[in-house]
Amino acid sequence: MVRMSTPAVQPTSAAAYASLQDLGERQTAVLSAIRTLQSACNQKIANYMGIPVNQVTGRVFELRDKGLVKEHRKAIWAPTGRNVIWWEVI
Repeated sequence: MVRMSTPAVQPTSAAAYASLQDLGERQTAVLSAIRTLQSACNQKIANYMGIPVNQVTGRVFELRDKGLVKEHRKAIWAPTGRNVIWWEVI
């Protein structure tokens, strides 16, 4: 008899997968945009999606709280000269 082993799933991966089930439409769209852009600040996400930055900011923090995105780096956003957080999908 051949025994099939079940791959181990990290608890953090299981939690992240479970949190995907609870995402709203805008959260899903923002997560998809970050995944496509690979790394992006809130304004870059907003520009990519064609929506105001204030509709992105809250969604990014919700995704961070759910453990789906993390801070990638801090860098100057050239159009404004401000230091901003760039996000990436975990």
